[in-house]
Amino acid sequence: MASASGNMGDATTSSGKMDYVNQSQIVGMIISAVVGAVLGAVISFTVNCTLVEISVNAFFAVYFGVLFCLISGWMLWRVATGEHPRPVLLGTFSALVMMAGLLCFVLESDWVINMSRGAKVPLYTILGIAVTFALLFSIVDLVNFCYGASSGPGKALVESEQQVLLIVATACVLGFFFGLVFGLLDVEDADFAHLRQALNRQEHICYPIGASISAVAAAINQYMRYKQGEEYKYEAVAKDDVLDDEDF
Repeated sequence: MASASGNMGDATTSSGKMDYVNQSQIVGMIISAVVGAVLGAVISFTVNCTLVEISVNAFFAVYFGVLFCLISGWMLWRVATGEHPRPVLLGTFSALVMMAGLLCFVLESDWVINMSRGAKVPLYTILGIAVTFALLFSIVDLVNFCYGASSGPGKALVESEQQVLLIVATACVLGFFFGLVFGLLDVEDADFAHLRQALNRQEHICYPIGASISAVAAAINQYMRYKQGEEYKYEAVAKDDVLDDEDF
């Protein structure tokens, strides 16, 4: 009877711990989703303003062109040093950022200015993806650096291949929608008096898109971190069991 009572007590304690872990994970995912939504809105605002500046100001077009080329070179160097998983995929997107940088130098050319609105949409879609990817890549690297510095070496918010693919997919989807909306609304051709109105109209569309997609991506990333932590714990327990068996 005492043994049965002890087993029931252990089971109740284990169940309580599982409920606490699940609740803490849900709370963590909700917090991550809220932070991701705010970050997505900030990214939406930044990307939209960048596209406007590139389109209407020749100086900023050259400036961002040089900046994108430098960011692309830095990303390619990071890939070459082997600091990121999936180097081929990240190298491809680094080349996309480079292409977007070169695109900035020709946006003021006559053949681009005389293009129809529909023909400009693919150009701004590429620019949107590149700008979002470069911005998101920089933010993730900065967050990983700060998180690693505060939590100790080897700690990162984004480190597995699945998480990197999630960031890449999020950047592609966000950048595609931002560039698509920018091109379809023909923001770049609005005169100076109506430019702010055109930008506000675009932001009203892009803010919900950026916030919702980023919130979902942040929650999924947090879930991946939990699963990854559980796998590490399982591997550590398995190794301890092997050592114990060998000792006997």
